[in-house]
Amino acid sequence: RIASIYRIPERGLLKPGYCADLLLFDPASVGRAAPRRVHDLPAGAARLTTDAIGVHGVWVNGQRIVDESGLLAEAGLPGKLLREYGA
Repeated sequence: RIASIYRIPERGLLKPGYCADLLLFDPASVGRAAPRRVHDLPAGAARLTTDAIGVHGVWVNGQRIVDESGLLAEAGLPGKLLREYGA
């Protein structure tokens, strides 16, 4: 629905020819794990993060980029940032 509100073409529906962006989750178990500290910022600086629970997959342009274990390294970045679109 959001894609149609903003008039973004070929998005927002699972339909042949459309860009398939999909989040598959279990509503009974979706949530966040306990916070944990990671040191992945410049100069090894720390930040807090939480992992998703109950998310079974994320697809961007029909390509799976996340599974139950997290980000798929071999997936690359199949999407693009939409800065402008028909309004």
